Amino acid sequence: MVRLRLKPKGIYSFQETSRRLIQFEKTAYRQDGEDLLRTIRLADRPLLLRLRWLGDALEVQTDSLLEDENVQELEVRIRRMFSLDVDLTPFYEVIRNADPMLHTVVEPRKGLHIVLDADPYECLMKTIISQQLNVTFAATLIGRLVETAGETIRTDRGEMTVFPSPEEVARLRYEDLQALQFSRRKAEYVIDLSRRVAEGRLDLFRLEHLSNEEVMEQLLPLRGVGRWTAECFLLFGLGRPDLLPAADIGLRNAIRQVYGHDSQPTIETVRQLGDAWAPWRSYATFYLWDRLSEG
Repeated sequence: MVRLRLKPKGIYSFQETSRRLIQFEKTAYRQDGEDLLRTIRLADRPLLLRLRWLGDALEVQTDSLLEDENVQELEVRIRRMFSLDVDLTPFYEVIRNADPMLHTVVEPRKGLHIVLDADPYECLMKTIISQQLNVTFAATLIGRLVETAGETIRTDRGEMTVFPSPEEVARLRYEDLQALQFSRRKAEYVIDLSRRVAEGRLDLFRLEHLSNEEVMEQLLPLRGVGRWTAECFLLFGLGRPDLLPAADIGLRNAIRQVYGHDSQPTIETVRQLGDAWAPWRSYATFYLWDRLSEG
């Protein structure tokens, strides 16, 4: 057994953070009492993780035997996924001083952190599948892809699937996804991009070392990737803290509610509001999305 005890920096609420995972990431996380179960792929093999909050640290357990270098990789991966090294103290100060309306949204959610996908490929696929779909149906399609192409881990609580590798998805035919209610075009996007990654023509990990603008330049020419997709990839795949997806309908609806606008704000209005949130526009957006999920 491997057991890690990882302390976060600054204010961290695992209760707030895991609440969203349970609500919106049902294909990736399963609740088991007070613990969360999550599968990832590490060193090219599936791994089942048990996540438990200890009051001041995140405990991560796995029954799998790992080499020392893989244990170190796991620690780095989990700290990155759960944003344990993101100290939000400056964000709270910026919002308290710059935007009283947003402060009313942020204050009761203190400690809520963005959780990244397990790796950039998983994020890109989930984001493409979610394009122009409601959250529920997007989750259904993601779940069907995972069940069709991913591996399965047996646990004492039942079976859990692992998000498939690019190679596993690349072996599918367009018709396989269409049979799962994917549109023909979206099936092409998912499989063609997976083949590009599997063949080494698209290195998503290399994008971590590029600026936001450089990442956009790499992704936008790809069929199936628009600006919204690239922005969500930067936010949930690479963890960039200062992204503002101003065209996002959910963000604009949340702003309309919180700021009392008579109609949905324009993209330019969102950008003007967002100027006051820099350099934490990703977290301002995330907190507004969370506010919108309350109805």
